[in-house]
Amino acid sequence: MTGLLLFLLAISVVIFVHEWGHYFAMRRNGVKVVEFTIGFGPTIWSKRLKSGTVFSLKAILLGGYTKPVAEGPESVQEQSDWRQFKIFVAGMFMNATVAFVLLTGMLYYLGRVPEIFAPYLSWAPTWLQPLLAAFAGSYGLWIATPPLVVVLLVKLGSGFFAQSAGPIGIVAIGEAMAQAAQTPEQLILAVLNYLYILNVAIAGFNLMPLFFLDGGHITEILLRRTFKPDLLPKILKVYRISTGLILLLLFVIIMTSDVLKHVF
Repeated sequence: MTGLLLFLLAISVVIFVHEWGHYFAMRRNGVKVVEFTIGFGPTIWSKRLKSGTVFSLKAILLGGYTKPVAEGPESVQEQSDWRQFKIFVAGMFMNATVAFVLLTGMLYYLGRVPEIFAPYLSWAPTWLQPLLAAFAGSYGLWIATPPLVVVLLVKLGSGFFAQSAGPIGIVAIGEAMAQAAQTPEQLILAVLNYLYILNVAIAGFNLMPLFFLDGGHITEILLRRTFKPDLLPKILKVYRISTGLILLLLFVIIMTSDVLKHVF
């Protein structure tokens, strides 16, 4: 139960951060936002701003979305490619930024850097090493996630999915981290570390160049700038169908592995 409560709290914070990034970028780049929602199911609180945006909190704190106006000059699709890029990257950037802040604070508090980074930071002053390690462990890991996933898939094959975690596995991780904490200080560090992990995971996963994800929208911008208008519809159709199926397959495999590891 502790793991589930920690997961719900953490994922709500992570989703809020992600969606607020999209919301802020949309508002700054000429897009009208109809609704900003955290969770799904029955609405337990809502407020309409002067801008027309409805902020909503749903009963089930899983998921969330920022809904822009569908058509017209204030819609996303009517903005320039550069503005669209900023809108789609903003949610991931906010998650990576929160991860950077959390990891920076934890590393300076602990007074050391992770062993994986230590050999590469020996040239830097001791006071600077935690900041550099935090940058690599947040922004660096975010950007590196798509190629890293490909490398691990090639290297590990089916073993990659055995080591992956879906929602059930993430809850189990939270449970294990909470149970391992023996003092209030350790519990606080565990919660902060859990928030860091989820922020990096959400940022990295969304950067994958697959249809429906933020990385998929960014890929479509690149495709629009690469192919001629007469070829573009066919290219986009093939891209959306193929990567959409890949995303669905990944979801099914990870969820199946999750259930087999933690339920049976």
